[in-house]
Amino acid sequence: MFAVYNVRMLRLVRTTASPRPRRPNDVSYFAQAQSISHFRVLEHIVPAQHTRHWPRGTEIGYENSLKLAVKQYVPLRNPNPSPGDITFIAAHANGFPKELYGPLFEDLYEELSKLGRKIRAIWIADIVHQGQSGVLNENALGNDPNWWDFARDLLFLINQKQQEMPQPLVGIGHSMGGSQLTQLALLHPGLLKALILIDPVIQTENPSKSFAKASTYRRDLWPSREQAAQIMAESKFYQAWDSRALSQWIKYGLRDLPTALYPQRGDGENPPVTLTTTKAQEVFSYLRPKYYGQNGLAPEEDRSVYGDIHPDDVEREYPFYRPEPSEIFRRLPEVKPPVLYIFGKSSELATPELRRKKMETTGAGIGGSGGQKVGRVKEVVLDSGHLVPMEKVTQCASAAASFVDEEMSRLQEITEAWQRRWLQKSRQERISLDDQWKEMIGPKR
Repeated sequence: MFAVYNVRMLRLVRTTASPRPRRPNDVSYFAQAQSISHFRVLEHIVPAQHTRHWPRGTEIGYENSLKLAVKQYVPLRNPNPSPGDITFIAAHANGFPKELYGPLFEDLYEELSKLGRKIRAIWIADIVHQGQSGVLNENALGNDPNWWDFARDLLFLINQKQQEMPQPLVGIGHSMGGSQLTQLALLHPGLLKALILIDPVIQTENPSKSFAKASTYRRDLWPSREQAAQIMAESKFYQAWDSRALSQWIKYGLRDLPTALYPQRGDGENPPVTLTTTKAQEVFSYLRPKYYGQNGLAPEEDRSVYGDIHPDDVEREYPFYRPEPSEIFRRLPEVKPPVLYIFGKSSELATPELRRKKMETTGAGIGGSGGQKVGRVKEVVLDSGHLVPMEKVTQCASAAASFVDEEMSRLQEITEAWQRRWLQKSRQERISLDDQWKEMIGPKR
């Protein structure tokens, strides 16, 4: 059962959609109240799916003890939603807490409102080993997470909360989260009525080498939250971010000591801080070692290493791999929901060639939507890097809203047409073998 352990009204100082002034290098700038002004936010703790994909995904004895920290964003102006109001299922990037997408949800609400569309709720969870889920599961975590565990966790969440999540359901995911929502769409092809994939990690080439090396050696300890904010304000990396996203990062991406990794204590009032998602758990999602076998065998003899990746995608000389991005790329033809890709122009995951491969492949096979050729797969390229939802919040929301509006109109037309034909028959006729069936199957011999 779900435990709603806190209901909070959060307020966010709204900034304009116009170009923002250069951020001052002043800690007080980040101390301004930042919030979600269009939503009340319900927090839930829910159980994760039974059993992880790989045995070392949890500590021994904790296989069925993992929890998800979930936030449900409910529009203040839609307390009594109507049929057709949209439920979004969102998924975050590796290493970034779910709250970082609050500004995107804020702008998505506004952009959809302009189009006359209403949101029922937006649901987003931290993957079990990251963000607040990682804090909840601190003593239960292993060192071998699989991306598809979260796709199954989301399906489990939706099944448990289905009375609060009537159709239409729309997925919106960034980076690793985009891959996981695509996997969810493959697990249940009819569940999501549209997919918005923001610079997703879907390709046969190993995408994680540079990210993993940088994160392996990244700083993860600061004397105080204020000093961390000051340092980040001066970083070129963060200066590209929307100020609202950076404020969410300072608040939720950092965690006060003590932690399991850093048990030493601070002064109590202004303690040292570390990353909420440890850099180890972040890196474990970037790469998986294959320089040793998982079952005491030589790697090349161990099916738990080489058995889950296509032979053409194995880099024999590189000591790590990540099977999920290439696996999902090879299944893109099966994707049934319509897809909008939102790419970052300067992202290394969105080169013209990589974009072309996704666009030509998605939905184009058996069971798929028909793909780009029939208008079921589209793309938008924004002037940003990989972190599109942090750098181009409003533009990202605008592109997503336009796509959702178009797809909801199409879905409504199709749904009304088949329901109208269905309801022309009596209830008895709808559950019987009719004359047309008997004619088509042929006479009894």
